[in-house]
Amino acid sequence: MLLKVRREVIVALDTCRQPVPATFRFPHTLYEYNITSESEVAERLQHATIAITDSVPITGETIAKCPSLKLICVAIVGVDHIDLDACRKRGIRVCNSPGATTEAVAEHAIALYFAARRNVVRAHNWIAQGGEWEKDHSGLGPYDRVPLPCTRGTMGIIGSGKIGKRVATIGRILGLKVLSAERRGVAAGDVRAGRTEFETMLRQSTAIILTCPLTEETANTISEKELALMPPGCVVVNVGRGGLINEEAVVSALKEQRLAGYAADVFTNEPANVENSLLLSSKAPNLTLTPHVAWYNSTSLDGMLKAIQDIVEGFIAGSSINVIC
Repeated sequence: MLLKVRREVIVALDTCRQPVPATFRFPHTLYEYNITSESEVAERLQHATIAITDSVPITGETIAKCPSLKLICVAIVGVDHIDLDACRKRGIRVCNSPGATTEAVAEHAIALYFAARRNVVRAHNWIAQGGEWEKDHSGLGPYDRVPLPCTRGTMGIIGSGKIGKRVATIGRILGLKVLSAERRGVAAGDVRAGRTEFETMLRQSTAIILTCPLTEETANTISEKELALMPPGCVVVNVGRGGLINEEAVVSALKEQRLAGYAADVFTNEPANVENSLLLSSKAPNLTLTPHVAWYNSTSLDGMLKAIQDIVEGFIAGSSINVIC
């Protein structure tokens, strides 16, 4: 009697951001899509047993229409675009790739820090528009404040995972004093060793970098209350998720010069455009924005490719790794 070997159906939703392995070492059919809109997800995953996504959302509504789905492999660290509750109820395994992009995101965070601290984008626009340098021979027109050197700065880091730790290491090498923030709401007497009470970190930092995931607890980590506690020369850098900050509060603080700069690779609504993003439509001063590309470098691409292979093949072999749920 011949045993029928199950053939897995693998669907990769956004290979424009992350290619997938050329083959997997088990019977399968692989469908690759360069990009998938939210309206196309359910149809493309209808018969899938394994979904591979970078940033394409997989909602509870989609999961309800995909009866064969048993694994969602997320090529990046964040999983806030996956409905984890729906996956748990259906017994769908969700795995992510936590270490592949650490170096790239940390380097990008530091690049954004310098761009915000040194007013790089504002200075570029000032000189590129023509005429300003002729009128202000000092060349200092874009600067509202005298920038601090690293050796006089304090970097507060919100998020103590691999990326946060790597940012902290680079910050110390640059001569910055580094504070690793305790979670919001933790009493001073309960602060863990090596951490700084959250509001104390806000008051003492000349730069704050967010590297934490977006959860119910971390949503709006930086809003009006937190901005009011920061020194006026502070800059904020967000390489975590857009929902970690209240964009309206940040724009107001920039326009009122209560915040010296905001730099971000992430937005509340993505893909961001002038219609759905206040950051892009506000014309607030000293904004430095990039289109969610902090993860992108050659090492990350190789690491994510290996992570996808290991996650998918490990799951089929019965030894799941990087399990979120």
